[in-house]
Amino acid sequence: MTDYLIVHDVGQGAWFWNQVWGSVTAPTEHPPQLHTPRYASQFHLLNLPGHGSDEEGDTSDVRFDECVQAIARTVDRRDMRDLVLVGHGVGGMIALQAATALPSPPRRLALVAGVIPESDRAPISRFPASVRKHFSKGLSWAKLVGKDTRLPRSAVAKYLCNGMDPSDVTRALGYFGPLPTRLMETGVSLSLSEIPCPVSYVVLDRDRLLNPSIQIAMARLVPDVELLHLDSCHQASLHLPAELGQLILALPR
Repeated sequence: MTDYLIVHDVGQGAWFWNQVWGSVTAPTEHPPQLHTPRYASQFHLLNLPGHGSDEEGDTSDVRFDECVQAIARTVDRRDMRDLVLVGHGVGGMIALQAATALPSPPRRLALVAGVIPESDRAPISRFPASVRKHFSKGLSWAKLVGKDTRLPRSAVAKYLCNGMDPSDVTRALGYFGPLPTRLMETGVSLSLSEIPCPVSYVVLDRDRLLNPSIQIAMARLVPDVELLHLDSCHQASLHLPAELGQLILALPR
């Protein structure tokens, strides 16, 4: 049986994938046949350090290697096997590095609008200038006063949740958490030539945070990458959760 581990984007948390989780774990019969084991594999939603249930910690100081280690610990603790590792946004960069560090490589790595910076560049360098200014203002303020910062709600609605039902956007806004300042602004060097498993990259065709051309350019940095498309904004786990869940389950293994 295949296990799935989901790594959310920065400033978010496992909650953002709850609808996807529900769509892939719900029984197909109503009422379900309780005597028939149907879902032996795991579909686990990880909270990165300083995010989600750990949001009360010092999110601004969360490090890249700390997040990679969190993935490794989860895989080991839950005894995850035949793993499909999924990363969204900057979580894709973290999942990519974790894939090269796990004792047993994943069966497949899937990047959903995954951020892949050029060598020694910071994740924030991949965002267009119009988007980067929203991050930069908040990150500069956070460093100045020594406190966490969040994306403005207007930026979330415009760049991450565009095209979603307004009531869904309003409901989601309160769940966007503080940004990991150090992680966003620290240069990284990813081992792109040493990825030990096949990689699929899901291009989100309505994404305003990372437009499709940027996503495709980043995806092509990965040797032999498989390109897939989903007609969604950046927050696909809220916009098209069932479709995203089925896409993940249909990935070759």
